[in-house]
Amino acid sequence: MRRRRTWSALAVLVLLTLAGCGDPVGQRPEVATASGAWQRLPDPPLTPRTRAVVVGIDDRVLVVGGWEFLCPPTASCAYPEDPPLRDGAVYDATSATWRTAAPAPFGLLAGERSTAVVGGSAFVLSACGASPVCDGPLRLLEYDVARDRWSDHGSPPGLRYASLVAAGDRLVVLSGSDERGEKPDAVFDVGSGRWGTLPDDPLPAVFDRSGVMVGDSLVVAGSVIADLDAGRPARKPAARLDLTTRQWTSLPEAPGQGYQLFPTDRGPLLNGHFIEAPGWLLDPATWTWRSLPDQSGDEHDLRGVLDRDGATYDIPNSVGRMTVAHRLFVYDSVADDFARVSPLPEREDVHDDSSTALGRDLFVFGGARWPVDGTSGRGLGGELVGDAWLWTAPAGSPVTDR
Repeated sequence: MRRRRTWSALAVLVLLTLAGCGDPVGQRPEVATASGAWQRLPDPPLTPRTRAVVVGIDDRVLVVGGWEFLCPPTASCAYPEDPPLRDGAVYDATSATWRTAAPAPFGLLAGERSTAVVGGSAFVLSACGASPVCDGPLRLLEYDVARDRWSDHGSPPGLRYASLVAAGDRLVVLSGSDERGEKPDAVFDVGSGRWGTLPDDPLPAVFDRSGVMVGDSLVVAGSVIADLDAGRPARKPAARLDLTTRQWTSLPEAPGQGYQLFPTDRGPLLNGHFIEAPGWLLDPATWTWRSLPDQSGDEHDLRGVLDRDGATYDIPNSVGRMTVAHRLFVYDSVADDFARVSPLPEREDVHDDSSTALGRDLFVFGGARWPVDGTSGRGLGGELVGDAWLWTAPAGSPVTDR
């Protein structure tokens, strides 16, 4: 049974000298326009780095923070004493240009499900404000992309490890685990700037807790801690909260073990555990689970969802390695089938990159290149990279390429 990380190990950034904050720089090179293809974007106005925060906001992407910290894959390294970087840039897909962004209030590092978008603003939940290794209290930052302005909304009440879920004009800060005691989920009203808490859910003590919105309801699921402690496969109970009435309703338990929920046009998708099962969909019309299409013989650890008008991607560490060596699959909700993201050989030796959805497309930035000695199989010296790539999902239903 896997328990997922709360924060990954780190990587880097330094500001290039540019004329004027906010000035567009760089132009898109000539690239192939075939659907489902990768293309290299103009170079960002940032130094190479790892673990930068990246957030897709309509037709733009915010890239901010990160480290210049090199640590070989799977190695245990002492963290640097310097805080993460604060500088950033915004890529505009309509003009294929970059502009520099106002620096964040403090240095930032990418965290699991720690970003969300409400209106024209990117929100980042970070523990980097009081500690160079990002283990301080959580703080909620907002970046208004139109005004190029940051705001610090302080700490959510009572939470340490949490994720962000956009809920209309509010943000739910969802507790990720009850392993250190149950904490109430927090809610932030973007318009008023006020914090509040949500009523306790009916689930037992759980870990790997995640949530998605379905209309006006928040759907959550988690893996039962008592099952794991007893050596049993961890059940995955679920519940939904009507944010208007603030009433919880218990939902049927998932048919098998699973990790996290993804939002899809067909309802919440529970990603299955590795190759045991690809996962299940929760039908909002009946609130019953059904299995995803059979994927026998393929990698089952799904890394995202392609919907008709948008996408969700969750790809840790190395997009290039995943596409080339592990066959990166996402769920295509239009076709009710699996889609494979095209291989990106130019980045198969890059780790600790950052990725996000740009509409339906997949944006990738930065990382560290660790070439492997073909004779010994050992990693050679690492170097930071600062290029950006975009995988353009085909219009309509993606190419499955199975």
